[in-house]
Amino acid sequence: MLEHRRLMGREDFLVSASNSEAVEWIDAYPEWAGAAGVVVVGGPGSGKTHVSWLFSEKSGAKAYACMEILGEMFEDVVPAGSALAIDDIDKAAGDCALEESLFHIVSYALECGTKLFLTSGRTVAEAGFALPDLRTRLASFPTASIYVPDDGLLKALMVKQFLERGIAPDEGAVDWAMARIERNPMAVRHLVRRADEMSAAEGRRVTVPFMKRIFEAL
Repeated sequence: MLEHRRLMGREDFLVSASNSEAVEWIDAYPEWAGAAGVVVVGGPGSGKTHVSWLFSEKSGAKAYACMEILGEMFEDVVPAGSALAIDDIDKAAGDCALEESLFHIVSYALECGTKLFLTSGRTVAEAGFALPDLRTRLASFPTASIYVPDDGLLKALMVKQFLERGIAPDEGAVDWAMARIERNPMAVRHLVRRADEMSAAEGRRVTVPFMKRIFEAL
């Protein structure tokens, strides 16, 4: 089996109607029509981290997971006049120290003219931020949603993830799985990971009979 690689370049990113809003913000950078930042909202496995990485690649932005900013000096985190990406800002909600750190970073970025590309598993209104000033600042940014992917994108995602693991599944096996799998990226990732484990252990190709056994084992 080939070494497992993550394909994270733009040429490997799958664009569809479900994620086009976020992609449009990346493509438009730095001309954001007066917006100082954007909040990209999507569920688990929707590709939020990938779009954040793509934004960083285009803009040269520093990129952080939200938990990494706790206790950091905002002057060190924010590059003046450039861009900054922070993933999963909703994880700060309810944590006083994290909310305070996020507020100071967002405020300092606005003062410096630094564009903010923020991702979240929930909208600002739904996240439950306790700090009123932070809620107000975040709510001032436009939102780009990543929606549930259509069948075409899910199938392409499944094939892509198999290729990342050095596996070339039979097309019939992919079609068989697509007719039965839950319609979300996390289910696809779980299925591909399980298929990789079983294929490596047994030295077998991913065929329809093999895929049936995987579903029985899930």
